[in-house]
Amino acid sequence: MRRSLLQCIRALVTVCLLSAAVGAGAATFKRGVNIDNWLSQNDPSKPYGAPWFTEQDVAWIAHQGFDHIRFPIDMRIWFRPDGSLDESKVAPFDRALSWVRKYKLGAILDAHFIYGANFNTGKDSDLRVFTDPVLMRKAEAMWRTIARRYAGQGDYLRFELINEPKAETNAELNVYSMKMLAAIRPVSPTRFVYFPVNKWNTIPNLPDVELPANDPNVGITIHFYEPMIFTHQRAPWAFPGGARMPAVPFPGRVPDMQGFVPPGSAALQHSGEELTVAKDISERFATAARWSQGPGKGREVLLGEFGVYYRADPQSTINWVRAVRQECERDGFGWCVWGYRSVFPVRLKDGSPAPMLKGLFQD
Repeated sequence: MRRSLLQCIRALVTVCLLSAAVGAGAATFKRGVNIDNWLSQNDPSKPYGAPWFTEQDVAWIAHQGFDHIRFPIDMRIWFRPDGSLDESKVAPFDRALSWVRKYKLGAILDAHFIYGANFNTGKDSDLRVFTDPVLMRKAEAMWRTIARRYAGQGDYLRFELINEPKAETNAELNVYSMKMLAAIRPVSPTRFVYFPVNKWNTIPNLPDVELPANDPNVGITIHFYEPMIFTHQRAPWAFPGGARMPAVPFPGRVPDMQGFVPPGSAALQHSGEELTVAKDISERFATAARWSQGPGKGREVLLGEFGVYYRADPQSTINWVRAVRQECERDGFGWCVWGYRSVFPVRLKDGSPAPMLKGLFQD
């Protein structure tokens, strides 16, 4: 009798959880964290595959309540010029996968950079892969190799085709995504794959995404950092010379930036603006919600990146992260915060929880 009752309770909980995913596929990757600056975006202070990330970190992540980890990977490091895999560079990821399995988490293999694609601006910008047939074939070969390399792994492992693409047109990105999927499927017919959204995975471009009609194991990933004047305040790459910027609250009014940032800075146009959850978060997510209830009905949507630069005040950070997380839950989307122990932290360098963590798991 007791066993039967427990089975009924578990079944009822399962039904309730599935019913909560309004307008989107029943997300199995619901609460994630990015391991940034480990296998991508490295420099002498943050070397590739450095031993700061260990099994103890994965245990901590699982203990907090996260259910998956996104691994941004620079594929230009993984692949030699002849197209073969450098196993010494793949090894840190494989070790991490063993920890992920041990703690019963999910993992996303994110192609953060590939040959011919770089989401940065300025001299590092690169979008040739979307129009260069040679680079396109190189990307297909890359995904074919990755699919073969991980064909024996369970469905805890998912692929993300490219990070924050910025093709000239949304149609060009659709061609890229379909070609990469076609390279994967003969080797890995049921592996779940995330299609990106153009222009840095931004929500306004979501309605133009084309998905394969007869492949249920394809979902969408979007990113969200709006308003940048709050989430990236005082970040030197976003607001050059803005280290003296006055603190921007959320919600609240943006201070006058005149005299604190260089003339012509994007920060100036926000001076005096009132930041609110309704205007700056809910209205922006409305486009994604409408898509998931219409053309994207039944498709899983993952907010693959969102977060706040560490120099925002703690309570405002909590307010913004909580509001975004609640929006995802309301729309039936999974989420994956950026990042782990970086300048967008859920965990501080001393190992203690950062303000973002409270916004993710406390109402």
